Amino acid sequence: MYDLVVIGNPTFLLTSEHQRLSGPSVYSAATASKLGIEQLAIVGSLGKSLSEEFIHSVDALGIPEYFIIPDDKESAREIETSDGTKPSTGFLGIPHEIGIRDIPDEFLKARAILLCPSLQEVNSELMEWLCNSSDSMIFLNPQLQSISSESKLEYIKDLDLKEKTHCFIDILQPNEQEAQLITGESDPYLAAELLVEWASEICVVTMGERGSLIYDGSEYLIIPPYAANAVDSIEAGSVYLSGFAIKHLHGKNLSECGAYASALASIKVEHNRLDFQVDQKEITQRYEQVSESVEFR
Repeated sequence: MYDLVVIGNPTFLLTSEHQRLSGPSVYSAATASKLGIEQLAIVGSLGKSLSEEFIHSVDALGIPEYFIIPDDKESAREIETSDGTKPSTGFLGIPHEIGIRDIPDEFLKARAILLCPSLQEVNSELMEWLCNSSDSMIFLNPQLQSISSESKLEYIKDLDLKEKTHCFIDILQPNEQEAQLITGESDPYLAAELLVEWASEICVVTMGERGSLIYDGSEYLIIPPYAANAVDSIEAGSVYLSGFAIKHLHGKNLSECGAYASALASIKVEHNRLDFQVDQKEITQRYEQVSESVEFR
């Protein structure tokens, strides 16, 4: 049995030198590997032209197992994006949806499945099927972005999760903007309440420099950020999700999971891309500092 199976299509960041493996699923799986998870696999759709580079990069990141869902329709699309502080950059995205028949049964035998789409390739049908077909804990990092007609990355403008989702996942982790998009509520507390009512047992809303909040249907936990010298915040939420999921599997309470995930994400943002190392002593020091300031409401 796997400890973690991460499902989501990878992306490839375009740089002046080469294409670099990226995307929510890659960051979550790579973080789990850095944390010593050995029974780990990443599953995603990919065209033949990128498979060799994907395999080489996954091996270099220490991710022990992968499964490529062949994409015969469209290998990848070049997409323009910007992180708000730098000039627009591009990446290759694979918009091919992942179907319920694309995932071999062996990957359903996991303690936890992390759904980490990059371009909405994980739809409600797949989520419902996973909830009904697997005993795994199901985590979802929604990533509600799509490709515009000008081949630019943009947030979708129309989504009603209450109508589209017919199952309850275990833990949903949107960022603040995604929580508002799904619920229509700008207040993250109200949004978290609605998401627990509609779609998940527990909701974790990440709020960047303001930390994160967790709602389990009865009380809120406000997890403060660790004051980091941020260099690169790309996919910090994906790193947070892996840390949270792993501690949750270890039986830690929600406060401990959130504080650990916050500490881990703070280490990531101090380094470029995936070039961060997991130092357990440093994580513990940051975890203890964050834990002291966790609030309950």
